[in-house]
Amino acid sequence: MLNIKELKQGIAQISMEKGLPEDKIWEAVETSMARAYKKEYLTRAAIARATIDKETGDVKFVKVLQVVDETMVFIPVPSDDDEEEEHVKRDEDDKRIRFNSERHILFNEAKIINSKIELGEEIIIPLESKDNFSRIAAQVAKQTIVQQIKELEKQVLVEEYESKVGDIISGVIQKIYKNNVYVSLGKAYGVLPYTEGIKNEKLFLGDKKKFLITEIRENRGSLEVILSRNRSDFIFKLLELEVPEIQEGLIEVKNIVREPGFRSKIAVTTEEDDIDAVGACIGPRGARINALLDEITSEKFDIVEFSEEPATYLKNALSPVEIQEVEIDSTTKEIKAFVNQDSLSLAIGKKGQNVRLASKLIGWEVKIMPILVEEKENE
Repeated sequence: MLNIKELKQGIAQISMEKGLPEDKIWEAVETSMARAYKKEYLTRAAIARATIDKETGDVKFVKVLQVVDETMVFIPVPSDDDEEEEHVKRDEDDKRIRFNSERHILFNEAKIINSKIELGEEIIIPLESKDNFSRIAAQVAKQTIVQQIKELEKQVLVEEYESKVGDIISGVIQKIYKNNVYVSLGKAYGVLPYTEGIKNEKLFLGDKKKFLITEIRENRGSLEVILSRNRSDFIFKLLELEVPEIQEGLIEVKNIVREPGFRSKIAVTTEEDDIDAVGACIGPRGARINALLDEITSEKFDIVEFSEEPATYLKNALSPVEIQEVEIDSTTKEIKAFVNQDSLSLAIGKKGQNVRLASKLIGWEVKIMPILVEEKENE
């Protein structure tokens, strides 16, 4: 019989320190007791379970047998000569497993024990209770409970961080190795792969940064939280943190296009007459957009008003460049935007970046055309 008072106190303490559910720790203890019993009194093939009475401390042990028939298992036939099992020839398509009396019980035999049993179900065979275990069995129990608690910790972490996939998380940069950045997230470690980072961004040890959680995976038994800073969703989540109207659904972010570390264009709209969608995202004296600039110092952000009308949408996307005239070809989804000669380079942007992002934002191919001085005079 277990000292149930001490056991309860120990489980409560582990639960509090590690943030694990008490019922899961009880299951871990029962699993360790079952493995110790199996090590001491049963064969390797047997399946044992243990149940602890939380009031008295009594431990009940059972053996579990699966109910099978000849469609599920094959039974080797003993040889008459040497009492060894004959080799049973089976077709390649035969998927039946080998019958093991320590794990299986035939259906007709199981019916004698329980007339309501069904094929494939489990039959429980009570075992004699034991209090004393050898040193080896006790060591097995100890190793099992340590392993079970580690698995519980990992499971709780996985569940916690899986629920955060797609959300923003803050972390401190602990190590930079082979262009990958390793981040302390508190309970877990995050990895910012080189492919998910901003190429021209310099990060340093000890920096506290925000990241987008993209994936949870295991690597050599450890939990890895995969992070990103170069996705458009990262910008959306940063903006959502700063703009309550987006969180409340009063402002809708229609599209975000981005060349990470250089420039982003964000199209927003609202159906509320008393809300200026662009102004709300920029914030008083630029406070809200400055929060994004502080997080990604190398990137510029253009907040533009969304429009269903392609010409208006393009004018907003290229602002503050003044477009003099547009030509729209709906069949090819091409827009020619005519601007003054002195606004040409600003409209196109460095290495074509501005017009390229504007094209992606509105979903049309945009061509910037100059209006020459001679054309103006002719007009």
